Amino acid sequence: MKKLLVWTIALMVLAIALPSMAAPQAPKETAAKKEVIIKLGIIDTAKIMRESKAAKNAQTIFLKDLEAKRGILAAKEKEVRLLEEELKSQDTQLSPEERNSKNDKMAKEVKELSRLKSDLEEELKKKDVELTRKLIGEVREIVNTFYKNENYTLILEKNAVVASDNAIDITDKIIQLYDGQKR
Repeated sequence: MKKLLVWTIALMVLAIALPSMAAPQAPKETAAKKEVIIKLGIIDTAKIMRESKAAKNAQTIFLKDLEAKRGILAAKEKEVRLLEEELKSQDTQLSPEERNSKNDKMAKEVKELSRLKSDLEEELKKKDVELTRKLIGEVREIVNTFYKNENYTLILEKNAVVASDNAIDITDKIIQLYDGQKR
């Protein structure tokens, strides 16, 4: 009988303890709940490069340099053409040695022209890449400052977004800030 009494008491203790162990405990309420506000923005870098005065000024300088290089190339091409015309017009009057000498000079000038052309193209591509990197770096700094000052959660590039509301497009604000900084 004592055994039965012990078992009954043990079962009663278990019956009381098990539900409290199985029930999940609700987290204790701490101080006030913190409200999270998400602020999103979209920028169109291509539009910034097209429309900002600062980017246009940099591109104008690049185009002036491009035109100067094209002028050098055009002068060399003209020189080669004149040499070619001279060779054609005097072909019958020249001795074989003079003709070979002029042909060699012509081949050398054509080779120099070709080299100059490829060097200029390479140089201009490098300058274009450097200019683009510089402008994008400047825009990125503006965006980062804007992001911090305006408490944005996330700012994305328009080309990386499938769809968005135009209300979150901040491109024009960034253009204003960028142009204002460059004055």
